[in-house]
Amino acid sequence: MGEQELSERRRSEDAEPLVAKLGSKSFNVHHHHHHHHVRLFPKFFIKTKMGRRSSSLLNLGIFTIVSNQKFILHVLTSMLLVTYLVTNVSYLWFKINLYYRELPTALASPWLLCVLGCELLYLLCGLIAAVDYLVPPTIAKPPSNAKIMLHNRTNFDDYDPKLDLAASKRYPTVHIMLPCCKEPTEVPQDSILAALALNYPKDRFRVFVLDDGGDDDLKAFCDAYRVESGNDQLVYLRRKKIPGVPHNFKCGNLNYGLQHSDAEYVVMMDADMILHPSFLNRMLPHIVNSPQVSFVQIPQSFYNLPIGDPLNDACGFGYDRVMVHRNTLGCATCVGTGVIFRRKHLDDIGGFQPQSITEDTMTAYTLFNRGYRSAYVNEKLQVGLVPWSFEAFVKQRQRWGQGALQQFAATWRKMLGPSSKLNILQKFCYFWHTGFYYMSILNIILVLSLWSALAFRLNLVVGNDEDNRNLLSYLAVYLLAWRMFWYLIWIEVPQAIQSRNRDESMFWWMTPFFFQMIVDATFNFKKTFNFIPTSNVDRNAAAGKARRHPWMKKYNDLKHVRVHIIFIIMAVSAVVVRSYITLTRYGLYDCREGLLVIGLSVFILSVALHMSVPVLHILWPTGYKQEQRRSLLKYDADGVPIFDPAKTGPKWHNSIILFELISYINVAFWIFIYWAVRTDAYSRFCPHRPH
Repeated sequence: MGEQELSERRRSEDAEPLVAKLGSKSFNVHHHHHHHHVRLFPKFFIKTKMGRRSSSLLNLGIFTIVSNQKFILHVLTSMLLVTYLVTNVSYLWFKINLYYRELPTALASPWLLCVLGCELLYLLCGLIAAVDYLVPPTIAKPPSNAKIMLHNRTNFDDYDPKLDLAASKRYPTVHIMLPCCKEPTEVPQDSILAALALNYPKDRFRVFVLDDGGDDDLKAFCDAYRVESGNDQLVYLRRKKIPGVPHNFKCGNLNYGLQHSDAEYVVMMDADMILHPSFLNRMLPHIVNSPQVSFVQIPQSFYNLPIGDPLNDACGFGYDRVMVHRNTLGCATCVGTGVIFRRKHLDDIGGFQPQSITEDTMTAYTLFNRGYRSAYVNEKLQVGLVPWSFEAFVKQRQRWGQGALQQFAATWRKMLGPSSKLNILQKFCYFWHTGFYYMSILNIILVLSLWSALAFRLNLVVGNDEDNRNLLSYLAVYLLAWRMFWYLIWIEVPQAIQSRNRDESMFWWMTPFFFQMIVDATFNFKKTFNFIPTSNVDRNAAAGKARRHPWMKKYNDLKHVRVHIIFIIMAVSAVVVRSYITLTRYGLYDCREGLLVIGLSVFILSVALHMSVPVLHILWPTGYKQEQRRSLLKYDADGVPIFDPAKTGPKWHNSIILFELISYINVAFWIFIYWAVRTDAYSRFCPHRPH
């Protein structure tokens, strides 16, 4: 492990200090509720070797440098953000004034007003999203010389609770909730074995298998383990579902588990997620002595991630940047797995919240609205499965969107009204959690308007040549400032070039699916509560594909992206036809016509390239097959799945070079435009020819 990584990890550990004060031979902790000192851990947890002072000082120095680098980067990013927003406002202000002066011409071209309306709403979205960018990342103090076993110890093999039963009870009790619903039995089996193998005193935690799918093989596995182990550390529960009575899917399953649990802390897991042995060691220090922290969350990572991560499954920006910065506000939200809750706070709100099919964020914001906080530990301590099929991926993302809409409909008065305990920044985060999905409507209006302008030679010019040269210069500065900001903001994310291009592509190619989800939610809101687990979609897809020829499988998958294929054909056709007409009718010397066609073509073809991502993924997949799952994992001598947290990121794929090149072409084009309109090049080399 490098010094920088070590410094980063120690800073994240100390974000919510586990121990407030160091005594002579034990830690004395000032409890926030009871004004007295309690001894939290046995004295053998502590290592106070003074010979390590020089090492601690070195780590402190490294921490200072890293912190300064992060702070400098944040300042630069914030400056570019403000620059891009200011240039956006300047461009729109000039455009509005121009349209106002030339109102009859603007009204005669309603598509121009559509584009302007989209641009104004994009600006509003940018201002809301700026909250996530302007909030600095959490920078905590470095740890003291004293080492805490709960932080650093990697195994408990030499720990015998029988020797010191009183001491063992100093460890908080933890129950790990692992809800299952008809996954292939071997998947939750691996998750169960990994959870049981956590490096934590065995009598202080239990694993609850909450089987909502009636899997008799899974029950037999749990029963066999209990017999062989001779203890009750593994608990199998299967609830009875009464017809006509809402059972609330995963949320109801988790609450059923809570009814059988009396632990101080509860872990929420997905059935396919495998925990790292140090999971509880790394998580508990952030919550044990921080009474206002309701839950601690870690990022999701995956072991079957397709090479190049074409569908942006890794969500690098969300986990490695947004959540890190929201942690400063104490409102890094729950992501449904790899999270440990304080049971007392769950009881305060009546358990996991069923008002939305995304009970994770629903529960998180309900806790935030009680004045509680969260902590985010950016360490890859869990690894699981991305959807095996494209259909399952889309269903998963649409389900998240449906949950966000349900959450907003059910709680917006509580979260945004006068009685809300959310601060202004948290309210922006809450609103944007749902508002983001409505950008799909703007995307469709903008792209269709500009495509129509290209295909049907619609008028995009308002005012005289001088007005349009100024408008183009404002637009060029704004777009260049945005692109520079976009490049810089991704530096903190691993595999930055690949991740930011995948994210930009996903913004465009998921637009039809999010739009469909919004339409369904608008006209048939109750239908959005129909829940199909991703694993079931995968299972049905696999069963259907097994009986078809490989090319028939691809053909069937391509039905899901027919809108994308149609748009790609429309985009290429419009560019080719309009370019041919321009060259044959005006030649190479009409800059007004030529630059307009080039600018529209670059934009439309860029969107078409992004829309091609799912099509290419279906035709030439870089992922793995379900039958390869076990080969993607490593197992120890006891058959327990293990993984290296440092090797959980997406693997590079050369196709990303094309997307990066397209972004550079956009930058070069707008630099050229700015140069052309701000110098005499426009009039010297391209004299205007009358139409």
